[in-house]
Amino acid sequence: MGNVLIVGDLHGNSSHALALLQVAVRNDCEKIFAVGDFGAWEHIPSGRRYFDVVNKAARKAGVTVYFLDGNHDKSSLLHEYYSERRDDEGFLLCRKFVRYAPRGHRWTWDDTTFAAFGGAYSTDKHWRLAREARRDDLTGSRRQRVTTGTLWFPEEEMTDQELDDLLEADSSPVDILLTHDKPRASSPKFNRKNKPECFPNQDRVQRLVETLHPTILFHGHLHYRYTDSIPSTDTHRTRVEGLAADPNASQHPAYSPDHSWHILPLPYSVDALTEPAAG
Repeated sequence: MGNVLIVGDLHGNSSHALALLQVAVRNDCEKIFAVGDFGAWEHIPSGRRYFDVVNKAARKAGVTVYFLDGNHDKSSLLHEYYSERRDDEGFLLCRKFVRYAPRGHRWTWDDTTFAAFGGAYSTDKHWRLAREARRDDLTGSRRQRVTTGTLWFPEEEMTDQELDDLLEADSSPVDILLTHDKPRASSPKFNRKNKPECFPNQDRVQRLVETLHPTILFHGHLHYRYTDSIPSTDTHRTRVEGLAADPNASQHPAYSPDHSWHILPLPYSVDALTEPAAG
């Protein structure tokens, strides 16, 4: 079926999304999978236009774009709009060529098993809430407040109960684990999220690693490219690939646009994953 281009946070950056589609075409990737903060903001006009632009370009490129939710994606709205519109593999059909993997979703491509678990904590939560409140004040007391829920989304993190329920439904191992947040045990040299308030969700991702025993985990959220290896059992290790984000969001001085993507060859081969990451 060809390769899959795994990509980091796009944040609704249309130009970066179009560039990644060209990377996919050049590298025989029939699919792109974005590991969160994709730009799912259909509660505002620019978010709807972004989905339309990506869908049109993906159709022309012959590529299907998949994504899981990050902390800056309004996942509640994705479920509200698209929970009744699913493809044969269970992805939510946001557009014909733009599809969402809800938390806990599992599927198989070319005899390779995948699972997706979105969500993370927003370190700028209080700034976002304060900005929403200022906008509410500008709206005026006589008009309905319409800005609440536009910049910060209460569903941004998995809860412990949500994770319990998902693992109770299916805790079988997978080859590839796709998350937005990092596992607690991985140790990138540059870590914007090394803060106590971020640890509970990182612990949830760590639990996923130790339960599902993936060979490789791809994540975003840190806006930094790194590779690590962490134990998932006493005898098994999981390779962790952290991906950088779009150029507007990646501020590390060593950033390069190619740090924001990784080619995953299918059919799956461990040997194809032995080369170290760039960056």
